[in-house]
Amino acid sequence: MALIAAYFGSSIQNAKTNDPISYLNEMDHIHYYSAELIPQLNYRAAVVTLPFVVLLTLIEIWILIKTPFRIPRNISIGLLVACGLLFFISILTLNNPSGYDFSKWGYLWMAMGLFIIAGNVLSGLIKKDSVRRA
Repeated sequence: MALIAAYFGSSIQNAKTNDPISYLNEMDHIHYYSAELIPQLNYRAAVVTLPFVVLLTLIEIWILIKTPFRIPRNISIGLLVACGLLFFISILTLNNPSGYDFSKWGYLWMAMGLFIIAGNVLSGLIKKDSVRRA
């Protein structure tokens, strides 16, 4: 999800910043999306990343239900908040693609995606002997 967010964020950023120098890009055979396609790219980015957000949310709920240990359960609750934030921003982007620019909100997707990965790795590395049962 973080790689997809990086792709769409950089594509939208390049479409915005390289529009005035498009004649130079054509001479160098560099092709970026046009600035008129930015709302469509925002919508596509939200559509492509939404299944990942839903899948991560379901995995966190499964971890929350199945783990008998307190610390991984608390980590899972925090990661559910991150998934909820991503889901909320995805819905807002789907409803108003021109209002939520993915070149700015894509950083949130990347950061929260990496945060979720790091949290799951951390909860997986916690030794079962060192934590008490809930």
